[in-house]
Amino acid sequence: MNLIQKIHGNDEHTHDGQPHTHRAPFWVRYYDTIVGVATFGRARKMHESTLQLAQLQSGESILDIGCGTGKLIFAAEKVVGLGGTAVGLDVEPGMIAQAKANAARTHSHATFGVASIIEIPYPDNSFDVVTSSLVYHHLNQAEKVAGLQEVMRVLKPNGRFLIVDLNPTRRGLAVRLPGHNQLAQEDYVSREVVEQLAAAGFASITAGAHPFNQLSYALGVKDA
Repeated sequence: MNLIQKIHGNDEHTHDGQPHTHRAPFWVRYYDTIVGVATFGRARKMHESTLQLAQLQSGESILDIGCGTGKLIFAAEKVVGLGGTAVGLDVEPGMIAQAKANAARTHSHATFGVASIIEIPYPDNSFDVVTSSLVYHHLNQAEKVAGLQEVMRVLKPNGRFLIVDLNPTRRGLAVRLPGHNQLAQEDYVSREVVEQLAAAGFASITAGAHPFNQLSYALGVKDA
């Protein structure tokens, strides 16, 4: 395995809903630095743009699936304020440990836990907004179907689900990393993801280019 594979993850990494029991990959402690380099120092701007696409408002509740070290949730916490709720989930315990450490260091009130999109440990109608960034393309077809139903379950009526993922037509280093060679050379978010959101029962679906280069988004709404 080469260095890039170690940094990004390898084909043995799964999203099967089961907590990982192996030791956290060595790169977890450097994840924020890696993201900073990959985004040319614009990670915070990328997160802010994502939250704007999700139409997040003060006082709302948000869940980020595949939250990594929690940076999007920390940005969301500033938007929802003390009257809102910010929750992050990730399948990698090492990521969640780092997110909790980041939260303690910044006195954040956000909540983090180990879980996947196919088994979200929250009751029905819990969140106004659910987000998932750069995770969806790692899921197999069965996980996508089950995951969309889980998101639908935990969303409140009129709640929004925002998926942000790579757009291979906007060429760049990210889409050439190991683990991404399965992506079709097209904007699959605006086609495949939109179709899957519709099949899962989401309404008022919109999609398009993310303000951050190389990304696209799809947004669906749970009917009241």
